[in-house]
Amino acid sequence: MNKKPCTHEYLAATEFGKALICRDCGVVHLHIRNMSLHFEIAEFLGLADTLTEASNQARAGQKDKNKRAGFTVVKSNQRLN
Repeated sequence: MNKKPCTHEYLAATEFGKALICRDCGVVHLHIRNMSLHFEIAEFLGLADTLTEASNQARAGQKDKNKRAGFTVVKSNQRLN
């Protein structure tokens, strides 16, 4: 058991949450709103890879949805009679 207190360094911080790491223990602390999760580094990296893939797919789907939902104005020099 490590008797030394953890030294946390920030990996990221946004409005949504923050991720900190203790390199001595090899633990990543993920804080999202009122929830706190603790991962071994390898587990965190696996989760991060999964979330990255999911967010890329969600963004791609959102772009396609935005293209379908929009419209294009076409100007014509032709007069309607």
